[in-house]
Amino acid sequence: MSAWGSLTLDRNAGWQEIEVTTHRSHPRGLGGWAWWALAGLARLVGWLVVLVGGFVGINWLVSASLVPAVWAYVAGLPWVALMAVVLVAGGFGAWFWLAADSFDAWVISPLRRWWRRRRYHRRWADLMVAGGLTVKTRRHKLVAPRLLFVRQGRFADVLTVRLPGGITAERFAQRLPELTEAMKAREARMVPAPRWRVPAWLAGKLPAEFRRGDRKPGTVFVRLAFGDPLVNVLGAAVPTEVDLSAVRIGRRDDGSDWCVNLRGTHTLLTGATGAGKGSVLWSIIAGLGPAIRAGLVQLVGLDPKGGMELGFGRELFRTLVTMDGRDAEDQAVTFLEELADEADRRASMLAGYARTLEPSTQLPFMLIVIDELASVTAFIADSKKRQRAEAALGRLLTKGRAPGMHVIGALQDPRKEVVKWRDLFPTRIALRLVEQAHVDMVLGDGARERGARCDEIPETAPGVGYVVEDGSRAVTRVRAAYLTDADIRQLAQTYRPGPVLHAVEGGAA
Repeated sequence: MSAWGSLTLDRNAGWQEIEVTTHRSHPRGLGGWAWWALAGLARLVGWLVVLVGGFVGINWLVSASLVPAVWAYVAGLPWVALMAVVLVAGGFGAWFWLAADSFDAWVISPLRRWWRRRRYHRRWADLMVAGGLTVKTRRHKLVAPRLLFVRQGRFADVLTVRLPGGITAERFAQRLPELTEAMKAREARMVPAPRWRVPAWLAGKLPAEFRRGDRKPGTVFVRLAFGDPLVNVLGAAVPTEVDLSAVRIGRRDDGSDWCVNLRGTHTLLTGATGAGKGSVLWSIIAGLGPAIRAGLVQLVGLDPKGGMELGFGRELFRTLVTMDGRDAEDQAVTFLEELADEADRRASMLAGYARTLEPSTQLPFMLIVIDELASVTAFIADSKKRQRAEAALGRLLTKGRAPGMHVIGALQDPRKEVVKWRDLFPTRIALRLVEQAHVDMVLGDGARERGARCDEIPETAPGVGYVVEDGSRAVTRVRAAYLTDADIRQLAQTYRPGPVLHAVEGGAA
């Protein structure tokens, strides 16, 4: 096979045009089918040689295990060498059968990373040109983003890409779907710069941008995910000590724990029906179990579905408004107004003494769970009551953060007319969503282009979503732990607060 190409330049238009003419030939005396069969067999043999050679060459564990077989063969003992190979193969087979996870981590993952590294270097330039990520210099040369470094992991790789002048990070983010398909990845998204791991004595001498992991202008970091550590359902674990700034509720897709901060912030939780909002809510409550029992955290909630969601753990709540009966709207409005008044009272108590609340049994931290937030912002028929509810919610969100009142608002529809105070929720969690436009409504403009594909989460993965934390534009894929009804009842019986505090149904305590 041979190919010739000619390059012509149109000076008037200023564009480069490439014409490629392909001509295929095969040796005389061989038919067309025979030639293609031989060529295919040669490619297959070459591919197997490269694969096996790379598998043995880059994995020290496999190479070391084959040393006795090679030594026996060189020493003129072929049968001993064959027996050693059989024993090694049997040992690896038993390892795979008994401990598949460790076998994948130690044997298969090095080969997988090596194969992905070859793909990066072979396809990167062509992909940049095909995706239109090139700029032309005054000398009519095409310049494309340059792949500087690849930081590989078991489940994902982080690519460091240098952008040429004329290509912005937003423009590069628009081509992430093409990059995902070309590299055979599961997903791609923009991530912040990885932090430098340096000794403590050296950290203070480095510039601030190295310690914070700030992105340098002209450089972007792309995370290509291949495996999925979130495919399995997680079980909730109740901690022995509670840290309100890092409550563990699940796992991130890099394998680390997913911890949420409850201090000085509010959380907006959005997801379609069956997306797993209950998993996030109950995982947060489970992470606060010891503090609830000790009286350092008070739990109050509003469940417009008559207690079908939060009622399983009603013993944990100091107040649980279920909005049942004819006065359901009055219950919701009164509940929000009393909480707003409590925020005012706490703020006046702490004024001049402390900027943030240190929880105690006399003045505990308050977690306010509002399931189906739209029921108190958009679905109240009486316009005057709806205005009262919105005003009370605005006061609570504005003044409640510093005096230790954290609001978790869960809803399905994130449109502005449904949740008026959306911008007062610094922490955003988006599970599976129905429409693409909803992603940017929840996580911020451009979040979907940066990799938050909430509308593509399958229905078979409840609890999987993306989170954007306060002060960062980076999106992180996460999965919350799952608690069964029996787990919630056991949690309520084990960590219920003292005898004075109890859940009340239908109204505020």
